[in-house]
Amino acid sequence: MLYRLCEFLVQSLIERPDALKIDRIETESVDIFFLHVAKEDRGRILGKGGRTIGALRRFLEGVAARFDREVVVEIVD
Repeated sequence: MLYRLCEFLVQSLIERPDALKIDRIETESVDIFFLHVAKEDRGRILGKGGRTIGALRRFLEGVAARFDREVVVEIVD
């Protein structure tokens, strides 16, 4: 569920959603998402001073907490 939510949110932020690839690692209590986006979309995901990625992380952490889970979101080159 968190994977699909992350995918939906990131696709709505970027100009090339077809270039989005999300690798994930799931354990019993932690979901780790590695975002691969097009170079021209990196700035959109990061935002000014990291605000956009920070907001995305906080939002997903809030949702994950409702399911007693943790989430980590990283942008990969």
